[in-house]
Amino acid sequence: MLGCAENLENPILTSTIAAPDNYQVEFENDYLRIIRVRYSPGESSAMHSHEPFVGVTLTGTEGSIFTYADGSSETRSPSKPGSLIDGNLVPHSIVSGGRFDQDSIFIELKKPYLTEEVTIPNLVDAAPGLASVELEKPGIRVVRIKNIGKGDTPLHSHRAGVSVPLTDINVEVTLPSGEVRQVYKPAGEVAWEEPRAHKGKNLSDEPNEMILFELM
Repeated sequence: MLGCAENLENPILTSTIAAPDNYQVEFENDYLRIIRVRYSPGESSAMHSHEPFVGVTLTGTEGSIFTYADGSSETRSPSKPGSLIDGNLVPHSIVSGGRFDQDSIFIELKKPYLTEEVTIPNLVDAAPGLASVELEKPGIRVVRIKNIGKGDTPLHSHRAGVSVPLTDINVEVTLPSGEVRQVYKPAGEVAWEEPRAHKGKNLSDEPNEMILFELM
């Protein structure tokens, strides 16, 4: 895929082609692709572009320098682990600042996902104290879920999309059929999820936190 270009002789390639050491596709289907983004301290990337995306930083960021095709540059403010990323579609190169390896997840949209109407309310509606929409763009929204140690969640549904645990997740889920499953996901393990419904219980004494990228 080609990104934006200043002219036809100098196309700016999309990130996974221009900077494959920094941007790697972990999963792709008809609707989206999941890109793992890694930078070491002081590492630089080639000039590149992005398809429309949203993301989350797993490690936080510190002092990265973005340089644009016109030669201008800016130093980005630091961010904390779990901070959301509202995709920058202006072609740029990056020099990673900071003193630690930086790890992020980008979700690039490809086409709409047609979801059938469900009678079980979405977690955002069923338990607004546990889940909230923090960013919404055409075709996708970003939901942050936080639960206390040993906390329960009522019966609810989720749209199709991508789950990104920010902490280790060890939960028991009960399906509408009554089937019980135990689910463990380590922090940073990213997965495509089909539409689903369940109620749950955090089996850990520690709170947990997850980001869901839900297709709309």
